[in-house]
Amino acid sequence: MIENISAKDLILKVIKWRRTFMWITIISTLIAGVLVFLMPKQYKSTTILFPVRQFSVSKLVIEANAGNQEDYMNIGDADDCERLIQTLSSDGLKLKVADAFNLWKRWKITDTMYAYHYLKLKWEEMVTIKRTEYNSIRVEVYDYTANGAAELANAIADYSDTIRAEMNHRISSHILKIVKIELDSTLARMKVLEDSLHTLRQHGVLQFKEQVKAYSKSYARAIEKNDVGAMKRLESKLDTLKKYGSAYQNIHDNLDKYSSKYPDIKMKYDEAMVNNTSSIPNKFVIEKAMPNEYKAKPQRLTLLAITILTANLMGLFYLLFREKFSEPKG
Repeated sequence: MIENISAKDLILKVIKWRRTFMWITIISTLIAGVLVFLMPKQYKSTTILFPVRQFSVSKLVIEANAGNQEDYMNIGDADDCERLIQTLSSDGLKLKVADAFNLWKRWKITDTMYAYHYLKLKWEEMVTIKRTEYNSIRVEVYDYTANGAAELANAIADYSDTIRAEMNHRISSHILKIVKIELDSTLARMKVLEDSLHTLRQHGVLQFKEQVKAYSKSYARAIEKNDVGAMKRLESKLDTLKKYGSAYQNIHDNLDKYSSKYPDIKMKYDEAMVNNTSSIPNKFVIEKAMPNEYKAKPQRLTLLAITILTANLMGLFYLLFREKFSEPKG
C-alpha cells in the first residue's frame, strides 16, 4: 500500500526513477520558464491614509455654539476607518477610476456585457485595501508601469472624497429643497401680513392697543370738558378701531410669530446651503504613493521552483500509483 511506504523505500524509488524525474524537471523547466518569463512585469505602489472624523460641515464649522463642536482635525475612530474602507471599496469608485484611467484597455478587460464583472475580478487582483494595526488604511496597487501604479493608488485615495461628496450631496440637496420651500413660504406669508398691516394703517390703525388706551383717555377728558367736537372726532376714531382692530391684532400677532420663526428657518437654510455646496476631505494622507521601479510581480524564480517541485511531486504520485496497480495479483 502507498500509504504504508517507508521513507527509506521512498528514497530508493526516487533513485530508481531518477531518469524519469530528470526528464520531468527538464520539461517542466522549459514549459514553465517560457510561461513565467512571458508574464508581464507588475509594479507596486502604496499609499497610507488615516480617516478623519465624520461630521456635518455646517455643525462643526459655522455653528455658533462652539462649546458643543468636535475638533475636525482629530483622526477618526474605528468606525470612521471602516466607513472609509467601504468608500474605497465601493463599486462607484471602481468605475470612476476605470473610466478616468481607461483601465478597460490598460488592464485588457474583455469588452463584453460582462466587462464590469471582469473589472471587479481584475480589481481584486490588482488592488488591496486593508486596515492596519494603527487604525490606518493601506492601499496597495499593482500596475504594469511604476508611474501607473502610483497614479492609480493616489487616484483611489482622491476619488474616495468624490464618492463621499456625491453621497452627501444626494441627501443635502433634498434637505436644502425642503428648507428652501419652508423659507420661501415663511417670507411669502410675512409679506402678505405686512401688506395687510400696511392697508390697515392707511385706515388709521397704527398700534391698536396703544391707540385704544390713548383715545379712551382723550374721550374721557372730552366728556369732562363737554367738548362735543372732540367727542365726535374720538368716537369716529374709536369706531375705526372697533371695525379694524380685531383684524389688526390678529395679523400683528401672526406677523410676530413668523418673525420669530424666520431666524431659525434662515439659519437652517444657511446650514443646508453650506452642507450642499461644501465638502472636506474624508482622510489624511500619511504616505502618498510614489513610483517604485523595482518590480513586485512576478517572482519568476519562485514560480519556476514551485512549478518544478509540483511537477515532480505529481510525477512521483503517478509512478507510485502505476506501480501499485501494475503489481500482479497473487
